[in-house]
Amino acid sequence: MNKEKVLKEIVEWALTIIIPVLAALLIHTYLFTFARVDGGSMLDTFHSNNITGVSRLEFRIHDPQRGQIITCHYPGEGKTLFIKRIIGLPGETVELKEGKLYINGEELVETYITRIDERDFGPYQVGEDEYFVLGDNRNNSEDSRYADIGMIKKRYIAGKIWFTCAPFEKLGFTKG
Repeated sequence: MNKEKVLKEIVEWALTIIIPVLAALLIHTYLFTFARVDGGSMLDTFHSNNITGVSRLEFRIHDPQRGQIITCHYPGEGKTLFIKRIIGLPGETVELKEGKLYINGEELVETYITRIDERDFGPYQVGEDEYFVLGDNRNNSEDSRYADIGMIKKRYIAGKIWFTCAPFEKLGFTKG
């Protein structure tokens, strides 16, 4: 083989490897990724070790909405992702009284809650560009109620959970 043919073969192999790797990195960084549920803070919506599909593009196009399930970074927690539900939006007041959740004084009906937390909390005022997040299992969730976590700034929201991939019997789109 001559040098030109060898060089052409090397370039073809390099492009065959580099282009798909770059495409996968771009998709993972900007469009879509997966997240594994760790712990019981989102019971009964998700169980530990469920695998979820996460849209990274969602919040580049739209603002987060109440009820959406998101992955987020807690301030100071590095790259660890947490899965929570958005409850309070910027400018709102959130509080729990006698097992009922209130947004700006109006009760929020939560059909996804199966474990009621009787502990009152709040009122919390959600700041500009911040979100109040809670786990669905309020008795076992570290979330915006705790001072070391607090409100989640939009920049800490990594994506919206929109699909459950595993276990197979839970396969499907996620409500919220």
